[in-house]
Amino acid sequence: MKEKLKALWDILLEKIPHKNYTPEQKARLIKQASVVGCVICAAILLLMVVVLFPLGKVEIETNDSNYTNEQVLDALDAGGWTPFLSILPGQAEKRLLDNLLYLESAEVKYAFPNGLRISVKEQKPLYYFYYKTQLDGSDHSGWMAIAANLRIVDAGREEQEYAQRGLVRLAIPSPVLDNAMPGRNGTLRFTRDDDTAENAKQEQDFSYVSEFLGYLEDSAYADAVTCVDLREKQDVHITLDSRYRIDFGRVRDKQDFAQKLETFEQILAQGNLDPEGKYIVLLWSEDYSLIPANDRDLDLVD
Repeated sequence: MKEKLKALWDILLEKIPHKNYTPEQKARLIKQASVVGCVICAAILLLMVVVLFPLGKVEIETNDSNYTNEQVLDALDAGGWTPFLSILPGQAEKRLLDNLLYLESAEVKYAFPNGLRISVKEQKPLYYFYYKTQLDGSDHSGWMAIAANLRIVDAGREEQEYAQRGLVRLAIPSPVLDNAMPGRNGTLRFTRDDDTAENAKQEQDFSYVSEFLGYLEDSAYADAVTCVDLREKQDVHITLDSRYRIDFGRVRDKQDFAQKLETFEQILAQGNLDPEGKYIVLLWSEDYSLIPANDRDLDLVD
């Protein structure tokens, strides 16, 4: 057998054309062969690392959300034998944002030799409202959650679920929901697709909804809001801590909003209010009015 293999090798060598290489050519060939060999070795080494080194410890550095650490890890879908380098941070971040709709941001970093560090932040505050519309010729109704920029976050849950998460109850003009589906790219709309002058006018008229929610989100009272009524542009209301109903009237711009909130702060600073009482605060103009209120007065959306 050994003789046969040697004979076969001799035949192959005879068929290969022979060249007389100069020393420079030989050096260049050796260098090229070395580079190719290094590339092949690196590829084999990388393959071994991917296959042989599974994902180890996953550390959640920051979890500024209502999701538990277990829910974050489940959304990452990195259980079992997951190769460490098969998890790309950009794709992992997108997976978290797609699966955990209430998140505003997610950051995933490598923690060598084979770990991950995760940081997630939930968008706050969020709002929910009741809708009733027609889709494909059939009546549909239910509850939907949106962000301050009118991004549709979630839909189809019961009101109690949204309330338990601490979302703020919202009353808004009747939205168009024919093409609006929950997801990070869906945005609540108030006009139809046909580009008419009348619809363009309506869209401009409804811009106050996102503007006011944006003002509110940036204010010091964002976490104290319990209800918002934006059904009428000229008559905007919010409730704070389920104790104060603030009637803004029309909010012309961010400065007007800030001035009216400053007036409310001055009212509180005077210390003349019953600490157990509930009030309607009228801020339609530079002057203000206070009216004692009950729970029914504070419920803006029923």
